Amino acid sequence: MKSKQAVLCALCAFVLTLSSCRVKVLKPDAPDETAGVGRADPAQTDLTAPDTAGNPDDNEENPVYTAPVEDPESLSPFGRINWTVLNGKYVYEMPARIERDLNALSALDAFAHTRFEDSVQPPDKDQWYPGRVIYHEDTHEPEYVWAWPGSTADRKQSTLDTLAKYGAIYRGDETKRVIYLTFDCGYEYGFTEKILDTLKEKQAPATFFLTGPYARGESKEYDKEYLHGLIRRMLDEGHILGNHTNTHPDMTTKIAEEVADEMIQVEEAVKEYFPDAPDLLYFRPPEGDVDEWLIRAEALLGYRTVLWSFAYSDYSTDSQPTYEEGIEAVKRGLHPGCVYLLHAESSTNAAILAEFIDWVRSQAYDIVPLCDIKA
Repeated sequence: MKSKQAVLCALCAFVLTLSSCRVKVLKPDAPDETAGVGRADPAQTDLTAPDTAGNPDDNEENPVYTAPVEDPESLSPFGRINWTVLNGKYVYEMPARIERDLNALSALDAFAHTRFEDSVQPPDKDQWYPGRVIYHEDTHEPEYVWAWPGSTADRKQSTLDTLAKYGAIYRGDETKRVIYLTFDCGYEYGFTEKILDTLKEKQAPATFFLTGPYARGESKEYDKEYLHGLIRRMLDEGHILGNHTNTHPDMTTKIAEEVADEMIQVEEAVKEYFPDAPDLLYFRPPEGDVDEWLIRAEALLGYRTVLWSFAYSDYSTDSQPTYEEGIEAVKRGLHPGCVYLLHAESSTNAAILAEFIDWVRSQAYDIVPLCDIKA
């Protein structure tokens, strides 16, 4: 493990690098029949149209843009990010990450590890879990059912307030029939290519959370060229990359310098191999191990923590759900603003994704980028 002084030096160097960067905007490829993803007709794209633009305030080619935080009391590092569809591809006005507050980070170890009031996990672990939702296709309405018997409440208000305080994401816009697709990429098992093919065919955006080994192209089964080809597709086809830590540890057991090191190693790997990639701005806690301390740490590092309002047992490559079990599970979890957590190593997810996307749209729901969620 690096010394505290070495890590803080690395942080300082990273801050200087960030401060010299302008906003990065993903440029669309030249239009053709298969360019990128997105449902908008390139000739009809309008930054002021609510169906194709996340925030129409600025229509300059390269705006100096900072994603606004709507709640002035929030400690979120950024808010909703502008996006549109150009030449058949989702394009984002991704800001550079905010400067890291090294003094606050150094003092963070004195901040208590406050657990969520409604946690039902053992005292040594606080894994995130969503309130259970049952979607009724006959009425097109979700039924919200709490994780313990006899309650119909959502997460407790104290939990929701804590998430809002730091801009952490549980659900998105609950007033609209929209969902957000997110995929965790720890290691490659040969199914991400099909997932990307389906997203491109169905013109749907997603966010992919990468571990350090994935970003560096380290795999026993696949060579670096293949893995980096997948990441290149994620970028070129209009998806967002997120940070899933270097070694996939329980981050709530780390001290601040170790948390920073886990994040920086992924950031540096992405920048080394994909220098045109926007800064990683979203963090997915491994195995959902999370508490207020970690969310606060990630906000100080310039990240919004992304949890989820739907997940199912899709992660074990040795015991994958059947096609029928998988499609039933993802349909059952549909609700306004749902953040879907899916694993890219799942053969079942690769198989059911096309049918699921078609079904979601048949229920009058839209699939929008994660960056559309306010803070």
